Amino acid sequence: WIVGEFNCSCVGISKCLAAFCRDEAPTACYNDIAAEDLMEADRYGALMGQKAFDIVSKGFTSAGPVDVSGLTRVAKNDFGLLPQPVVPKYKGALAQIYVRCQPFGGSDKSSNGHRYDSIPFANGMIRAGMSCQMLHYVHHEHAAFFGACMNFDFIIVRC
Repeated sequence: WIVGEFNCSCVGISKCLAAFCRDEAPTACYNDIAAEDLMEADRYGALMGQKAFDIVSKGFTSAGPVDVSGLTRVAKNDFGLLPQPVVPKYKGALAQIYVRCQPFGGSDKSSNGHRYDSIPFANGMIRAGMSCQMLHYVHHEHAAFFGACMNFDFIIVRC
């Protein structure tokens, strides 16, 4: 397993800041990121994907994407996310938290509920030939969430 945690309030892909919701931009989303900034964000995602691949390729196998149909889908959509590989080299997930009591689900979210820079990270994994399913941790589904997580080769944690 790879667990990557990036301090939500400090570190991320700054080129994606145009996609996070705030009072002045309540509908901010992936499509609001300038093309030049998106290219740089995708470069970071691709680098992360290659590094993750290099780590998990030292002994894991993959049978395909994981069934997460028993988990609540929090995000409204996956705009910008590449299609998952039909036969991924490794099975990955990007786990996120949506804070119900905060506007937009937290200060780092796009209007669809994903963290503003999660799509480029996930796309980096996909470009490296691995699946990267977008998940949200829902506290009352704790056991089901961790049960599903046991079926992934790696998990990237984005709070």
